Amino acid sequence: MITLGITGNIGSGKSSVLNILKNMGIETYDLDNVAKDLYATDDKIKEQVLSTFPSVLSDDNHIDTKKLGKLVFKNLDKLDALQKIIWPEVKKFINNKIEKKSNIIAFEGAVIIEAEWYKLFDFIWVIESSYKLSKKRVEKQRNLSETNFEIILNNQLKTDQVKNILNQDKINYSIINNNSDLNSLKKLIEKESKNFI
Repeated sequence: MITLGITGNIGSGKSSVLNILKNMGIETYDLDNVAKDLYATDDKIKEQVLSTFPSVLSDDNHIDTKKLGKLVFKNLDKLDALQKIIWPEVKKFINNKIEKKSNIIAFEGAVIIEAEWYKLFDFIWVIESSYKLSKKRVEKQRNLSETNFEIILNNQLKTDQVKNILNQDKINYSIINNNSDLNSLKKLIEKESKNFI
């Protein structure tokens, strides 16, 4: 079995890469969506989040993830508190999927390096893109202001920092440059996938 972690900065095209792999028949997981599902379905997590951030309870008795995002967005202490709740649970999810022994599994997440989940995978793909293109993608897809884009980008590790961490831990990785169109990215992913398909 082969496990692949896909990471990169905001707007780099991680989700597009995951989608291409999914269309190639590979089992894929978006770890942001996994975290959102855990907020909605895991009572223990819900309880921990609400005891730490009581204001994020919605009218229908669920965690309002948009409110939660805004709350932790500009406050690193609150973000750290949330990560301490959710990261171990996402790690458990990854381990459970790996134990099921599929042929190839790909996981995509912005914090794969920061959360040290990269140590769980055989390969890491770091998706990178120019500042201009990343910003354009985010504006188009997420309706995010330039200021908020800058805040998120500045809180993320730079590609050189990621490479240093992966080299230090002797992790197999590739840098995938996504500065062209979707068709070019697809060809690049198909070529890169030959390493393990």
